[in-house]
Amino acid sequence: MSVPQTGEPVLSVRDLKTSFFSQRGEVQAVRGVSFDVYPGEILGIVGESGSGKSITCMSVLRLLKASGRVIGGAVDFDGKDLMQLDEADLRDIRGNRIGMIFQDPMTSLNPTLSVGEQVIETILRHRQASRAEARARAIELFELVRIPSAAERLKSYPHEFSGGMRQRVMIAIALACDPKLLIADEPTTALDVTIQRQILGLLRDLQQRLGMAVILITHDLGVIAEVTDRIVVMYGGLVMETGPVRTIFATPRHPYTQGLLASVPDLRDDSHQRLTPIPGAPPDMAHPPAGCPFTARCPHAMAQCQAALPPLFGDTQAARCWLHHPDAPRVPGVNEVAA
Repeated sequence: MSVPQTGEPVLSVRDLKTSFFSQRGEVQAVRGVSFDVYPGEILGIVGESGSGKSITCMSVLRLLKASGRVIGGAVDFDGKDLMQLDEADLRDIRGNRIGMIFQDPMTSLNPTLSVGEQVIETILRHRQASRAEARARAIELFELVRIPSAAERLKSYPHEFSGGMRQRVMIAIALACDPKLLIADEPTTALDVTIQRQILGLLRDLQQRLGMAVILITHDLGVIAEVTDRIVVMYGGLVMETGPVRTIFATPRHPYTQGLLASVPDLRDDSHQRLTPIPGAPPDMAHPPAGCPFTARCPHAMAQCQAALPPLFGDTQAARCWLHHPDAPRVPGVNEVAA
């Protein structure tokens, strides 16, 4: 499934930092995240709730709540740093060159407007088209995302659609202007497993047919395994491991990634399995640790892990773990092949 990383990245994020400010003080949600997204690939961003994955992508589009602020970093898209654009220029990119599917379609769709009107409104905002042309495009999009009786369903309201169909409407809106990049934030949340599979299959099919790049944000490793080409594993507002999906699933190099994989049942094994949860809780990002944020939960933690934050060790597959330093002790299954 791996897509070769050719040409210039569609999106290049460098040292992105985002904080939220409240009476508690500064909460450091994203603490220096960097990654690239290449043409024609699906990049998965995975991690526990609170790891910073959704905030990272909301920061890319500067769609933060009033208390949130990007305090550092650069985001290059089409030769422009999105962090330097004014709001008017950003509005021309959001929903146009970059589409986004939000977590909950019921709260993202306007309940007082028909679903067709919401697609048409997006097209008229970003394209020089007549209303008739926009309506024809909306029908085409509904057919593309496999909504039956597309022309008739334009007049329906969100409450008249099932959860899966509302998510298809959200995908249609995100694709309305042929985006170069699609960001899908937990697109299968609250859907049953059958509908989840349909939505994931639809996203993969559309990505291949339209040739766009996709960022898929999820906490579900099953979703990651099924549709992505590369993975970014996040924890404590940092990238902990990154690399090709097959490589990371076969040989995870960070103890946190290993913990995530160990907590998921192997459906190929019909024996009784005891899942291994990750003990402890994520760090308080109002007071992030000086060292590796996973130290308190890591079975291989050393004094160095508490003292200093490790860099990413590696190239194609990189892990932020001191055990990959050349002078680190050998640990089977982490920095050497288990016997």
